[in-house]
Amino acid sequence: MFARTFKQYGVRFIVFFSVLPVMTALLCSAFTEPARAAESVTVVIDPGHGGVSEEGSETNSGAKYHGLEEKNVNLTTAQALYNELIQYGNVNVYLTRESDVEKTLDERVEFAKSVNADVIVSVHYNASADHNFFGSEIFTSAYGECYATGHALAEHIMDKWVAEGNIRKDIKTRIGKKGDYYGLIRIGREAGIPTIILEHGYLDHDRDYQRIRTEDAWRNFGILDATGIAEFYGLDKEVVRDKVGPVDELKVPTDPVMPDSTEPAGVKLVIDDYNSNKGNVDFTLYAYDDESKLMYYGFVTGEADKDTVFPELELWDGKNGKLSGSFHVQPGYEGKLTAKVYNVYQLDSISNSVDLVPDEEAPDDAEDNAVVPDTDEDTDTFYTDVSESVAEAREEADWVIGGSLPEVDTSAIANAIEHNTESKVKRSHTALIIVSLIATITIVVAIVVSISISAERRGSKKDKDDLY
Repeated sequence: MFARTFKQYGVRFIVFFSVLPVMTALLCSAFTEPARAAESVTVVIDPGHGGVSEEGSETNSGAKYHGLEEKNVNLTTAQALYNELIQYGNVNVYLTRESDVEKTLDERVEFAKSVNADVIVSVHYNASADHNFFGSEIFTSAYGECYATGHALAEHIMDKWVAEGNIRKDIKTRIGKKGDYYGLIRIGREAGIPTIILEHGYLDHDRDYQRIRTEDAWRNFGILDATGIAEFYGLDKEVVRDKVGPVDELKVPTDPVMPDSTEPAGVKLVIDDYNSNKGNVDFTLYAYDDESKLMYYGFVTGEADKDTVFPELELWDGKNGKLSGSFHVQPGYEGKLTAKVYNVYQLDSISNSVDLVPDEEAPDDAEDNAVVPDTDEDTDTFYTDVSESVAEAREEADWVIGGSLPEVDTSAIANAIEHNTESKVKRSHTALIIVSLIATITIVVAIVVSISISAERRGSKKDKDDLY
């Protein structure tokens, strides 16, 4: 009986289950959206400097201190940045150079254009003419969408640096005769590619050098840079998303964001106490800058003017207007003491000079005081002048570098281009529809087969009855 039933109906079952995968595929193609490429961003990493110029000079080396050449340090950091960033999904990463070769600024930007770069990140380390500056800074274009993207991206990277103990020297623009001062930023903007220059620290200043003098430190900077970039674009390690782009609302300024061109104002030095036996000077230093942040201050003894180099600078950690602290001079020093204050744009102003006069009749354990005002009249007058000057400056200023971007009605920058990676995302309701249709077809076919079998059995039973 079973053999006869299989012989009669087995072929039908075989045909049905053979056709079922084909039916499923047809249904999937009918109800599933075509797979589309996931969005991705393209980052071009530019290790600054490199190679030797045709004249044989070493200008392409960048800063050279403590036996280090900046071009090599840049490359180490850039390679670490590359190796870290490629671990994220939705990103294409390229290097403008992978060895010690010379590349012009035009060649670097042309390469970025050839791979449809969304951003150029140029890796550098710093040095100063008088070897007295320290800190980490980032430069971006002053114009339009390149400023909006560059400044927002730079903030994410700077946050990573500061969290690791690096000193913030701010995110800045710089203007020259042709617009953006730095050629790479200017050429990048002309090509429509936001470009930022990362100055990780000063190789010629011990305060930075002691923290960044090893290859591990250079590589760690690369990892921090990559983390900031990934955070800005909303990337995750080894995860491919359907859509990525800047996580910040990008507000495009209508006018160029100009750098601060004014020096700190109202710089005044007041001596609170002078212990000539120990050489300790307690001071209060007044200064303000209404366009950018105050960055450093320093002292020199003897005669000083605007051009005097102040070799030992300290970080201005007071509020905008007043800082108190102590300074050490040679015990028994008699003469002038002068201060200088700098803002983040390295613009400086010199203070009044104060005469330090030791008291020779005082016992060794007594604290000798310099001549200071008997009343607070001078200080009160200074505060009044500063307050009025700040109020006037704020009324005249139409842009504050350290403040918020102007509110303008603009859309965010188009945040990525469609590239290589297939989207792994399918809508869940499409899958449910497919499953439901397959189940329905299976039930209908089963019912038809069952009815057919029953009919055949009834016909067979009738034939048998007719034989008897």
